[in-house]
Amino acid sequence: MSQPTMDDVAAKAGVSRALVSLVMRQSPRVSEHNRAKVLAVASDLGYRPNTAARNLATGQTHTIGAMLNDIHNPFFTAVAEGASKAAADAGLHLLLSSGWQRSEGETEAIEMLLGMRTDGLLLASPRLSHVTISEFATQAPTVIIGVWGPWTDMDSLNNDEDHGAELVVDHLTKLGHKRIAHVSGNLPAGGEQRRSAFANAMMKRGLAPIIIDGDFNEKAGYDGAASLMALHDRPTAIFAGNDLSAIGVMSRLHELGLRVPEDVSVIGYDDTNIAGISAISLTTIHQPREEIGTLAIQLLVERIAGRTEDRHEELKPRLVKRSSTAPVATA
Repeated sequence: MSQPTMDDVAAKAGVSRALVSLVMRQSPRVSEHNRAKVLAVASDLGYRPNTAARNLATGQTHTIGAMLNDIHNPFFTAVAEGASKAAADAGLHLLLSSGWQRSEGETEAIEMLLGMRTDGLLLASPRLSHVTISEFATQAPTVIIGVWGPWTDMDSLNNDEDHGAELVVDHLTKLGHKRIAHVSGNLPAGGEQRRSAFANAMMKRGLAPIIIDGDFNEKAGYDGAASLMALHDRPTAIFAGNDLSAIGVMSRLHELGLRVPEDVSVIGYDDTNIAGISAISLTTIHQPREEIGTLAIQLLVERIAGRTEDRHEELKPRLVKRSSTAPVATA
């Protein structure tokens, strides 16, 4: 059966097609009596407005396209939750996609979102080159999260990595740790800044940073811990690039018969939901994940409304102490 049309609603309601169109566009120029009558008929017929046609006529789709680095990582799902709520409050829809931690996948995801004529783009820690990101930003208002760069014609949201690393090193050194290692995250998605901030915080205290290149996932933490525990002079504390990596670190330490935190302290980053699970109880650095998503949508709404000047926001993280860190073990 064919779907009822605007003409069908107009005929049954005994009004003009133009009046039905005004009602569907929520125009204030329609009386409440006529609005109620048209909506009642539309409901009775099962009529749904042709969103594609309306979007074509107005030049807007009232949608935001969000490309997430890794939907497996609960950090990004929390960012998406905040963005989704903020978008709904602004009368917008959020379309989610992911590149699955691959540059090629991210390119395809963003091109798909642009092909759907989204009014703006939210890029959460993409692994693409700065040139590619800037090219995409010329096609729609864009906010980028978690990637530093000399961005122009787009807005950005970043975590204060210097402050976060300082919190980590300050916490561990006050517990007596001096041999502190870092399993770093992926370089394009913010890992370079976190690694550099850690090294600076260590050297400021006259300590030698121990750094293993890794990624923001469990496997990287697992492999990194294996490499670190094979060293002749093992670290007494490990700072993982994020919470997922920290879970991998703890898993490998457990397999090696080492206790957390009695033998090795472990600290993560992000304060995702898994960090607070009692069986894990991970000390970590809290990022305001939902707030990041909310602020990203607010910036996009401003851009869509016509703001031209760039805004680059840096948010302060904080330390959340749990049970995975403790004073260094004495011989």
